[in-house]
Amino acid sequence: MTTLQNAPLIEAIFELQWGEFAPGQFSYTQEEQSLFAGKISAAAASKGYAVTQNIQQNQGLMMMPLLVSHRFRKQQHDFPCFQVGLGVFTVNQVKEGYEWNSFKAAIEMGLEIYKQADADKLNNVKDTLSLSLRYQDAFFPEKMSTAEYLDQHFHVSSKLPDSFFSYTGANRDKTDVNITMNIETLTPKGTIVIRIANAIIYDKPGLLMETIVQSKANDCLNGDVSNEIMAWLEQAHDIQKNSFETLVKSSAYK
Repeated sequence: MTTLQNAPLIEAIFELQWGEFAPGQFSYTQEEQSLFAGKISAAAASKGYAVTQNIQQNQGLMMMPLLVSHRFRKQQHDFPCFQVGLGVFTVNQVKEGYEWNSFKAAIEMGLEIYKQADADKLNNVKDTLSLSLRYQDAFFPEKMSTAEYLDQHFHVSSKLPDSFFSYTGANRDKTDVNITMNIETLTPKGTIVIRIANAIIYDKPGLLMETIVQSKANDCLNGDVSNEIMAWLEQAHDIQKNSFETLVKSSAYK
């Protein structure tokens, strides 16, 4: 993924989420709701990420759980960037400038910023903490249906039998694809989510592939959370690399 000359990458995202103790039920301290974003801002600025964007500035005073509220960059529009919200922290890198080792270094910097804002927080929220490493890739089928494109350029098939189309009179050329698969992972313990769907990408029709390796901290981090996340990250990246290499044929991006 790091060495492709014509990589289909849109964005790579590392994400921490916490505070959801039951599906749709959240619990946060007053400090998290009112002060933590400011502490992250100060810590990010001390590392050179002083350009702050308030994303929820027009959404009132109530912060919504797991929605980003502030973004931090070295310069406007630069990547990588760091994002924080109520119960969420992310490190984001787009295709331009992406390379695994530099992205990994940015994630390590993000964790330093997080710990500088609150040294004990990662361990304090471990019971609800989840980690994810997400890749979004774009493909643009031309002069063929999505099913034909997948059959030709992916090791994934969405084809229906000819008898289906002949019986129903359905138009196979007007078929949108939306495939989601959840597969348990053992190292690290968690799940990989694979989504392939038609989407509008860069203002034109395309095919989006999203792969997400996600784990609960309690399932895979046995000691000090902050010291073990980077080891988890390497394992998650190994799964991501294997997923791309085994699902996508080189003809899709050459």
